[in-house]
Amino acid sequence: MGVARLRKLGIGSIAAGLAVAFGLAASPTMALAGPFDILKSLPIPSNLPSMPAAAPKPAAPTPTTSAAPGAMMVTASTQQAPLHKLGTDAVAVVETATPGAPVQMMDYVFAKQQIKLPAKGKVSLSYLSGCLTETFTGGTITVGLKDATVAGGVRAQALRPGCKPPTPIVLASASEAGATVNRVTPFTGVDWDERTLKAGAPVFKWDKTKFAGVTTIRIRDMEKGGEVVWEAPVTKDWIAYPPAAAKLVVGDPYKAEAVAGGNVVASALFSIDPALDVNDSMASRVVPLSAS
Repeated sequence: MGVARLRKLGIGSIAAGLAVAFGLAASPTMALAGPFDILKSLPIPSNLPSMPAAAPKPAAPTPTTSAAPGAMMVTASTQQAPLHKLGTDAVAVVETATPGAPVQMMDYVFAKQQIKLPAKGKVSLSYLSGCLTETFTGGTITVGLKDATVAGGVRAQALRPGCKPPTPIVLASASEAGATVNRVTPFTGVDWDERTLKAGAPVFKWDKTKFAGVTTIRIRDMEKGGEVVWEAPVTKDWIAYPPAAAKLVVGDPYKAEAVAGGNVVASALFSIDPALDVNDSMASRVVPLSAS
């Protein structure tokens, strides 16, 4: 029925029509009733299908909490030495060595390794945990995971009380390597094996037996899309970041790359955090480079 037709019909006529349709006789009281009161008196047909009962709502699952509400989800940090993921099982690096010693400055040393010194020979070992430096004069040194012993010589230890080894921090919401990173000091990233340094003068070290022919070291600022901030030729298996080079920004993620034959053969990620509770020793500034 069109809209114009409905406008010509009164509400009473519609109600009367409904009454006829359902077998009811119109009455004076019906005519005086409100326009929708007639619907209240209409009988409900007995042959209407019954509505199915509503299914019971499933019980809400009991939440399981593995952390306090609102806590930042951070993966458990792991001690940084020995540095398996950074390409070496070394536990310390040689900080100083007198001529004639079987090791040289910046050589890695490993657990169970023995170093035989001449009577007046002297060697200082700086542990990659960043907390201990040991100096030996004469004798046979046996290197352990946390310190070393000497037979027939003298050992002097410099241990920082309460020192905590530097540990990487990985945040679940961090972006992938190479992209802008959401950082907590020093910085974060998914699957980043990073080295956190106390001082802004890192020393880059690689295994010359695994990565022969390295001619160049370059540093990229990963916060700036991998922009190269420093590059230098090398003749040894290590190089120190020079004081005259661009200052490294605290907290920014950097990538060190060792180049041989025009290809990156080893690399490492690192950042600077002066607040680290470690000794400012040679080892606490070493960035070991591993296979890319």
